[in-house]
Amino acid sequence: MGTSRTATLSPVDVTIVISQSGFTHILGGYMDDSNIMVERGSDSYDLHVGIDNRASRIYKADKTAKITVNLAQTSVSNDILDQLQRNDANARNSSQLFSVIVKDGSGRSVYHAQEAWVSKVANSQFGSGLNGREWIIQSANMDSFIGGNAPISAEDVASLEALGATVSADWRA
Repeated sequence: MGTSRTATLSPVDVTIVISQSGFTHILGGYMDDSNIMVERGSDSYDLHVGIDNRASRIYKADKTAKITVNLAQTSVSNDILDQLQRNDANARNSSQLFSVIVKDGSGRSVYHAQEAWVSKVANSQFGSGLNGREWIIQSANMDSFIGGNAPISAEDVASLEALGATVSADWRA
């Protein structure tokens, strides 16, 4: 009988950590139906097809990224993000940039930017229920590793190693 490869995702174990010169904050207080979205600034390659149907691709070294988070209006992380944005807007000299890490604690995905900033202040809505505050954090240079959440079979480990990857013993099935 084969080894189980059942994947487990634990949304509560996905964290966003912001740090700036001795200050660290873990974002919290998300809306119940919210998602954390990490988006790249552009495709890795642009495709060009001439009128003679010959194709070329153009590599884009774009490592920009944006992180979108939807916090409940009651979250103290709103105060943190608002103050970070205010400090950055007042300084206007990149001295108030912060680092950001998004990590899936139940899987292998991790995203890191040494220099990030709040690029869009959340809109505010007030009503009879709990409303969200959508914030956008931007980075000019983000490193990432996008991995799964299931143990990796010996066959898949061999494939990954053939591609040049290293698989931690913790994830080997």
